Amino acid sequence: MPIHLNYQGTVCQKCGAEFIAHGKNCSCPACGQTTDDFCDFAAETIATMKDHKQLYGNYFPQSWFSGSIADTVQGIIFELFDNYEAENPEDFTAFVLTQLADAVWEEGREHLAIQVEGIALEVFNIYRQDPDFKGDALKAKPINPKLKDIQPKPSDTPIDIDSAAGF
Repeated sequence: MPIHLNYQGTVCQKCGAEFIAHGKNCSCPACGQTTDDFCDFAAETIATMKDHKQLYGNYFPQSWFSGSIADTVQGIIFELFDNYEAENPEDFTAFVLTQLADAVWEEGREHLAIQVEGIALEVFNIYRQDPDFKGDALKAKPINPKLKDIQPKPSDTPIDIDSAAGF
């Protein structure tokens, strides 16, 4: 199961824009209003990236659901880093700008383009210094062989779906 942050995002008290309060005294990227809200988004995203890489072999899991602005931004970051590792470009900043150049933002969320770029750079600064991201340190963990032998228990009694559902 993919790992999501316990942070949904911040809603600006002045203009109502959703954004990621990824620094102390962060300001709304849409109107500039400062917020007291804070999430160490880059560090928490790095932790999630490590878990996903070990569990799934990549940062962006196949069953990712975006139920909040934080999920959406994390999904973009995961995809950026999967692409970064696949392409291995020299200049990460130029790579991010190229990857985000064609992004289409929902109406009212255009302000996130600059914010995603900044968050990607924050994540990259941690990523490039963290020894866990070197070599095969985060190689996908093999499935426990005992799990392959687990089978559902056979049942002689058919399931009455209507009763099980409470109808």
